[in-house]
Amino acid sequence: MATDWERLRTMKDEDIDCSDLPDFTEEYLNNTEGIWVNPGSKFANLAIDGKVFDYFKDTGKGYLNRLNILVNDYLKDYVAKQQAQVKLGVRG
Repeated sequence: MATDWERLRTMKDEDIDCSDLPDFTEEYLNNTEGIWVNPGSKFANLAIDGKVFDYFKDTGKGYLNRLNILVNDYLKDYVAKQQAQVKLGVRG
């Protein structure tokens, strides 16, 4: 059976049958595998050192979110240092 792509492209949201989807309760979301992203997040294929990846994966569910938090914290620190150097007239 072939997919009717034209019908899917023109389908409206209200025409989608979601009756078999679970209720998104807090309990359901707390037990769901996956990555919950912030608005504005972008997806990318990224090569990460195997040791770093394994370390975070071994920490359990939510490891990619924890890795993202670490990168965000580093960026905040890096930007703050750059701004401090500019105020002091130091070139990086």
